[in-house]
Amino acid sequence: MSSPWEDKRFAEESLKHIDARFLPGTFQEVSFLERALGLEPKESILDLGCGAGRHAIEFARRGYKVVGIDISPWLLDVARERADKAGVQITCVQGSVANLEELLGEGIAFDGAISICESGFGVLGGWKEDLAFLKGVRAVLKPKRRFVLTTFNGLRRYRQWREGDKRFSFVDGIQKWTTPPDWDGVPLREEERMYIPSEMRMLFEMAGFKDVRIYGCAPGRFEGQPLGIDDIEMMVVGTA
Repeated sequence: MSSPWEDKRFAEESLKHIDARFLPGTFQEVSFLERALGLEPKESILDLGCGAGRHAIEFARRGYKVVGIDISPWLLDVARERADKAGVQITCVQGSVANLEELLGEGIAFDGAISICESGFGVLGGWKEDLAFLKGVRAVLKPKRRFVLTTFNGLRRYRQWREGDKRFSFVDGIQKWTTPPDWDGVPLREEERMYIPSEMRMLFEMAGFKDVRIYGCAPGRFEGQPLGIDDIEMMVVGTA
């Protein structure tokens, strides 16, 4: 199944929403991520599912070496344009985050990695594919360096389920999404695995991460706060 993000029109429409809702909180989020990752300027960071580069560009402004990977060639073009406008340099790589070894080559290791706002994780095909992704991230991190991922809080989705809701399979944890009836482009669809916190901790530990911590988070409010059962997203921090 191809990704909706490979569709230019979908990416364009989605970026308008991302800019309006998430762009204002970028400075605060990156300030927290710096601390959570334990980074120092001039160190390297891998931004997985970097989109139009809102985190990558802010990290570059602060003196970090940034490599961003995204499946959308159009969003990466926007990221390059915005980086040029900001007077910073980021390296943009087009492809699926499921293929890190192929995209990055051998021998590359980073001082930190992020995957923010469901940037690929959960839509790779199932828990085995997600575990392989986490192992891939672990493999490109230097020892004792950290990975921060935010993803949907499955507990909230389970609590929302009602009889007759065919969009979510609570047995498999699969959320189905399709473009709405008024969408006049090519029909798009996607399936996303929704995880509960204990599953996320288990996957991270199976992938080789230690000291796995789970927090609540919201746009512009990355504070390491306790996860609430009805929080939309959760943040997972693991140490290689």
